[in-house]
Amino acid sequence: MKYYHMTSLDRLNSISKSGLMPRNEDNSKLINDKKNKVFFSEGFEGAIALFVDFEIVYENIKCGKMKPTNKKIEEKVLKSKNLSDFLGEGVYLQFDGTNIENERNFENGCTSKVVPPEKLYVSILKSKKHDSIIFSRFEIIKYMMSKITPEEIKYYGVKYKDSPHFIDATIRIQEKVKKYYILHSKEIQKYRNNDYWLEYLSITDFVKEYLKSNTNYNLWS
Repeated sequence: MKYYHMTSLDRLNSISKSGLMPRNEDNSKLINDKKNKVFFSEGFEGAIALFVDFEIVYENIKCGKMKPTNKKIEEKVLKSKNLSDFLGEGVYLQFDGTNIENERNFENGCTSKVVPPEKLYVSILKSKKHDSIIFSRFEIIKYMMSKITPEEIKYYGVKYKDSPHFIDATIRIQEKVKKYYILHSKEIQKYRNNDYWLEYLSITDFVKEYLKSNTNYNLWS
């Protein structure tokens, strides 16, 4: 199983040296998760479900329907233009989930273990039309969405106190994802024509080849 971890560009240099360390950062605080863990999602399905949840929570805070416990996060949300502005530019890191126990569920997975840098790869898109690559997390997630239908996303994970009923959770997630797909249909459709394919580049090579130069990459398209 491939695990995916969303992170900002400004953290990649540190991660390339130390790996993913158990932490509690803005993404976790946005959804009021207080654990110090390495967070990840399982497969395209988990990454999609989590991203849609981020969008929903962000919009609820933005319009006053939800109050995060962390005031700094609330201020940051209110000052930002949209979720992309709040999160900032970043990438999806991918790593092999073998021997890494997921302590929670497919969407909001976590582990207490450090994920060493040699296991980490940056998700990149290549195109038949040009030589540059796309690594923006906001484009990578749209590519994932172009390959997975809402009906393919099913809840699973560890059972714990107050964990949701799996069938009910599946229905809720699929409904949320369907709504997102409808609202962003043009952005997702862009990647359904097979002009792009997904590859993975080691984080050390990515930092060396792309972050330290301003050539041969494209954030968006």
